[in-house]
Amino acid sequence: MTINYNKNKLIDTCLETYYGTFARTLDTADFVPEKYNKKILAYIFKNMKRQFRRLDRADAQYQRAVRKKDKAKVKQVRAEAKEKARLEKANAKQTKKNARLEKKKAKRAKVKARKNARSGQ
Repeated sequence: MTINYNKNKLIDTCLETYYGTFARTLDTADFVPEKYNKKILAYIFKNMKRQFRRLDRADAQYQRAVRKKDKAKVKQVRAEAKEKARLEKANAKQTKKNARLEKKKAKRAKVKARKNARSGQ
């Protein structure tokens, strides 16, 4: 399994934001009543969970796009390989055909040379 660098970057960004929020709430912990601090922390955690769900959806979309690109690339490579094989086969066929024609020409030239040699005697 490969490491999902995209999701790691998104998580880091998300956590940096929420750690900054926690840091600001710690400054108020001395003079804000405990009851309100608990509410604030619950709110922060609730939002962080929601953000992580969004992050998972965004990463799933990204991974789908990456898989789609990879699939298209593989398809293109296979098509190119298939076309290359087809061209090689056609070239081999043409080469074989040309060799046969050259052989026939050589044979005709020999026959013509014999006829010319006989008629020239």
